[in-house]
Amino acid sequence: MSISLRTLIDKRNVNTRVMALLQQRAVAAIIEARENGETGTVTENSFIFSSDCRKIEMVVPSAGAATEREVVAAFGEVLLHAILASPHHPKRLLAIAQQCIRGEITDLDDLDLRLERRLSNTIYLPLIAIILTLLLLLYTFSG
Repeated sequence: MSISLRTLIDKRNVNTRVMALLQQRAVAAIIEARENGETGTVTENSFIFSSDCRKIEMVVPSAGAATEREVVAAFGEVLLHAILASPHHPKRLLAIAQQCIRGEITDLDDLDLRLERRLSNTIYLPLIAIILTLLLLLYTFSG
């Protein structure tokens, strides 16, 4: 059974898995849909999640064509609503959503890059800590 993001927002069931899929797969799904000629804008009903919230599908309304800038702004609105319905409100994601809405982010590639940067930054700190710990151990036992 599938469930739309709109339903998850209304029920305030936007969990970390849903947010991760919105960050990792939503923009790629939008780009893929646009490459397939689906040029409508996105809404909360455009994102359909599997019942276990491990997969996301994109359904673009066929009515009316939207520019890439309009799609990015609409995704910013969707992301903002999802963030506000989730138990956590990450400042970085809030900033990205607001930048989309204000028109500071205007294309899907830039949006994808900014969301990717947010995801990839989280891995650097643990890696740096591990490397520093190993260097400290090496220094401690070498002399």
